[in-house]
Amino acid sequence: MESFDKESKMKFILEELKKTDEFYSFFKIEFSDVMHGLINEFYPASGENPLITDLLQSYALEILSSTESVIDKDLNYPQYRLDEELSVMSRLVFKLTEGKHNKAFVNAVHQKAKELMVKYYENIQDLSSIGFRLLEKNAKLYNWEFISNFYSILEPNDSYNQN
Repeated sequence: MESFDKESKMKFILEELKKTDEFYSFFKIEFSDVMHGLINEFYPASGENPLITDLLQSYALEILSSTESVIDKDLNYPQYRLDEELSVMSRLVFKLTEGKHNKAFVNAVHQKAKELMVKYYENIQDLSSIGFRLLEKNAKLYNWEFISNFYSILEPNDSYNQN
């Protein structure tokens, strides 16, 4: 009997992992497609660059991970820990600068990432005010990381860094 229960539990875990993998796959595909569209809108000469594709895959995973992390923290952390984390993230994001990057592009990427977060994580609506602000700070952090890396890929052509 015990063996059967272990097999049943293992089967359930494997099915849940498969669902999670499918969810991640769908998110990464849509995220990459949408962001490639934005990139082509702002930088049509960038073409199909495998470095940008890899960067978008990493960005998508960071958005997934940070969204799930913030949702979990908002549900399980005591208030003082949420306050501390928000304070740290606020200081960190405040220090980040967009530099000479195209502000319209930076904002469009950030907004699109947030739209996809809400589309795939409906329970974002249930976040506390601190959880919601923490999610925004995380999104800005990963946006900044993506933008910095994106422009470093395009760096040989300085015309990309115009305002």
